[in-house]
Amino acid sequence: MSGSKRALTAYKTPVAILVYMQSVLSDLDYVDLQACVFEHDGVLNRTKIDAKKHCSDAFLYTKSCSIIFADLHATLLQHCDFMHAVHRCLDVSLLVADIMAGYDLDLGEPPEDDDGRVDSAKRSMNKKTASLHWGVAAISKRCQERLREDRDTVANTNSQLRFSLRYKTLARILHLARGVEESVGGAVVTSEYEQEASGHPRVGTGRTADTLIDAVVRGSNAYDTLKNKCMLGAVIKYTRRSKERLRAERGQTIVCGVRADTVVRIECIENELVKKAAAMLQTTHCLDEKKKRIECATRQTEQENLLLRNELESVQLKIEQMHG
Repeated sequence: MSGSKRALTAYKTPVAILVYMQSVLSDLDYVDLQACVFEHDGVLNRTKIDAKKHCSDAFLYTKSCSIIFADLHATLLQHCDFMHAVHRCLDVSLLVADIMAGYDLDLGEPPEDDDGRVDSAKRSMNKKTASLHWGVAAISKRCQERLREDRDTVANTNSQLRFSLRYKTLARILHLARGVEESVGGAVVTSEYEQEASGHPRVGTGRTADTLIDAVVRGSNAYDTLKNKCMLGAVIKYTRRSKERLRAERGQTIVCGVRADTVVRIECIENELVKKAAAMLQTTHCLDEKKKRIECATRQTEQENLLLRNELESVQLKIEQMHG
């Protein structure tokens, strides 16, 4: 039996391949790849328990993959939802500022006007209030449309197929598991693993994890199965790390001096802003009405005082004539 056939016979299971890897890989690479396998096996075992009945290996694998990528998509989409909520709150605040400043807003479709039976001040207040609510509804609708687009984008750009095509080597899988490709301070970190896998190794970095494994072993089905387990485990690590990072970023968000680390809190801030703006418009109108009533009463009083003064002068004149 040739050496190639003996190798294929000896390493025909993922466990045997993993044991073989321990003898050829560095301790760090082996520990990280083993951790990825354990991550995937943990999801697979929980899936088997949740099924509460005997299922085929193919069904359990498909189900576990669905769970892994559904969790990834939900994590990314939750962050998209949060960012849209922040932008929506900002847009609403700008809308309120423009309305309170008296700017004529181009909202696409002007709010319906009154029937003409109210005074100009009341009509102006009604128009501003209608513009406020119509503008808020338009902003909310636009954000919902963008969120739906993001949902499709997240699902398409983070599918299992795309991950499988992108992370075909152990070097790239280690890259994903360790998070060295993620953005830090706005710049993408590139590790030696990425540079070696791309065919442009740095001087003195040595061989990659893939080249350390015998070509015959790399050509076996068991190796492909194990590598796929590692990739799925790396996705789990990536998702967990993303949750922690995004949670930390949300925890630093302050809106109007209030901590806004959830979509619900941002929506509360936005609703309070709209409510206060509507009340301010109503209060301003009421103050204008009171001012007009006071001015009207003052004019009427002045007219009555003038009549009384003329009457008094006439009486005084008659009294002086009688004594004269």
